[in-house]
Amino acid sequence: MSSRMPLRLILGLPRAVLRLLGSKNIGSQYLRALAVAFGSLLLLNARSLPLIWHIRMFRHLIKWHVLRILAPNKEHYLEQVSPVAQDPFQSQVSHCYWATPDDCDFLGHLSNSAYAKNLDIARMKVLVHHLHPFMLAGGFLPMAGADYAYISEIPMFAHYEVIAKTASWDDKWIYLYSEFITRPKQTKGGKPIRGLRPDGTKVHCVAISRYVFKLGRITVPPRVALSICGFGADRRNWDEAVVMRKKGTLKEFLKGGWKDAKGLDLPEFEERRLAGLEWCQKLNEGMGQAATHEWLS
Repeated sequence: MSSRMPLRLILGLPRAVLRLLGSKNIGSQYLRALAVAFGSLLLLNARSLPLIWHIRMFRHLIKWHVLRILAPNKEHYLEQVSPVAQDPFQSQVSHCYWATPDDCDFLGHLSNSAYAKNLDIARMKVLVHHLHPFMLAGGFLPMAGADYAYISEIPMFAHYEVIAKTASWDDKWIYLYSEFITRPKQTKGGKPIRGLRPDGTKVHCVAISRYVFKLGRITVPPRVALSICGFGADRRNWDEAVVMRKKGTLKEFLKGGWKDAKGLDLPEFEERRLAGLEWCQKLNEGMGQAATHEWLS
């Protein structure tokens, strides 16, 4: 479903009301102005109307499943859209947004609550584009928490982008790093833009989200889940996962068979994993201590 469809419906609503109010029986300038104001209010708050968030959130997942069902060779399609032989630290997804009035506070900036709401959509794209082989095996990824650092405001009506990628993982958690950026244009002769990075982007907020790979009540180590999705220096992990899918043994492998099996690991990324894990765990430990501090009791 096109994301513009709700906007077309809303744009057509004031016109329909105006045609009704323009009749000789009940038409009046006052009512017409009221109809235009009401239609404009709906338009400005279109993304907060009922079910719009759900459409924006799940359309990526629905589209992916529809294309997979229609694909003549489902295994080939799965390989084409999976991160086969990719670096988990280099693979990223992005999603573009617009700071609409319903997402902004009374100061004319993107509200703090809107960061979490809109990050959900980027997280869904991560699941669809990078982790769908694990979900097809019956797995799911509940989120255990998210922490935000607000750096600078995003003004109303500004276009911004969310980029999400893997920060690190341990034996239980996978940490997803996300940043909210804009691409401001430097005017000729204007003042230098504070915080502008060499690539022309400006960071407004960063977020770290913690997920756990679950198969029923069983926790699957992230390195195992990422491996069956195809991540690795070559395609060996993917090829082993394909064999298990064809044999029907992949689910048993995820339930605990990985403990005795060799392969399906990511040792080639260990140095970067440990580097990222150091600061991810500090954040996790700090929030854990805050949640159990004695003054809360």
